[in-house]
Amino acid sequence: MVLLYTTWPDDQEAVTVARGLLDQRLIACANILPAHQALYRWEGAVRSDREHVVLFKTTTALLTTVRQKITFLHPYDEPCILALSVEELASAPGFLKWLENETLPPTGLYT
Repeated sequence: MVLLYTTWPDDQEAVTVARGLLDQRLIACANILPAHQALYRWEGAVRSDREHVVLFKTTTALLTTVRQKITFLHPYDEPCILALSVEELASAPGFLKWLENETLPPTGLYT
């Protein structure tokens, strides 16, 4: 299982992408967190913007497909997408089973 940490400029784009990935059963869940202040360096200058964090929960098998779709749909030139591996032995087995059941196994159709 994988948790993808991403940031978005507004909640509407985040909801739209999350809904599309859910409808395609590429993720089991997306948590969209309230706007926060992001301070970062971009192209040599320090920037400050409001962003929303979205945590996408998916399987390792679907990671590449989900990352590619997020990258394609994201409005940023270089979107923040960090894949965080889930420590399965330390996680709730029932939740991991639910996550697996709510996503499609990788097939040629989606990969």
